[in-house]
Amino acid sequence: MQEILSRKIKSVLVVSVILGGFFLLLEPWISIIVLIYAFIGCAVYGIPVSFLSDVVTKKAGPYRFVLASLIYSVFGFLPFPLLGEIGACAVVCSLLFFLLEEWQRARGNGRGQKPANKMLFVNALSTILLFSLAAWGAMSIPSSLFEEQTNELLLIPKGYEGEVRVVRNIKDAPPPEKSDGFDVYRINNKGYTLSPFPESEGIIHNQYYYVDTEGHREKIDESCINYGGTEGFGNGEYEYSSSYFFVTQTQCGDTFEENDYPLDMPRGISLDQIIEEEGLDKLTD
Repeated sequence: MQEILSRKIKSVLVVSVILGGFFLLLEPWISIIVLIYAFIGCAVYGIPVSFLSDVVTKKAGPYRFVLASLIYSVFGFLPFPLLGEIGACAVVCSLLFFLLEEWQRARGNGRGQKPANKMLFVNALSTILLFSLAAWGAMSIPSSLFEEQTNELLLIPKGYEGEVRVVRNIKDAPPPEKSDGFDVYRINNKGYTLSPFPESEGIIHNQYYYVDTEGHREKIDESCINYGGTEGFGNGEYEYSSSYFFVTQTQCGDTFEENDYPLDMPRGISLDQIIEEEGLDKLTD
């Protein structure tokens, strides 16, 4: 057991040095960071995967290499939702770890014994295909699919332009209606609404509609929305929070959408004014 663990620690060290050295040639200033993260990842994640592979493939016979390749490639792919754009690096780490493990195993368990040419071809082909597929998946599948998303549908009075605000965590506010998995909020003519729920977290996946007095809806294009931000307010007894955004009919486009703050947009009623107007300043915990 001690010998096996020593072999795996050697694999961790060599993989870390290889990746650190590679980035030393590309971006010297981050090479130490890469080396540290590679070491931690291989030690905390790679070694347990390696032990799992040893157990699962113990009785796999001539196809042990192929099965081990499958295990390492799958576990190299799995962290990509957490790693985002660098998810493919985990696949590369897994590949290097796998090859080093197999090389050390071959040296210790069967010197002079080589698999038949057919199995060498199968082993090499399976490794190339499996790790290529894992790397492609890590780079191609958007990690946002696995992240939390806000799901709100906001109905804004037709013709309204300017700041829109949703005041959050108001315990006496009526719960929003539900529509196809979205919480439906109706914005009043002053540009705000109340919500009993706390601030939503995750990627903004909201929908925005203009609605007329007869209830007819018109979807608002994303280029007409500036996502704004969040704001808090406290009166010593109660903490209030709100999210706000800006909507326009006349200035739609990339400039409006990406501007940190559209200065020429009318400001809506402020959070503290909403608190006072709704009588929320009398709330206590």
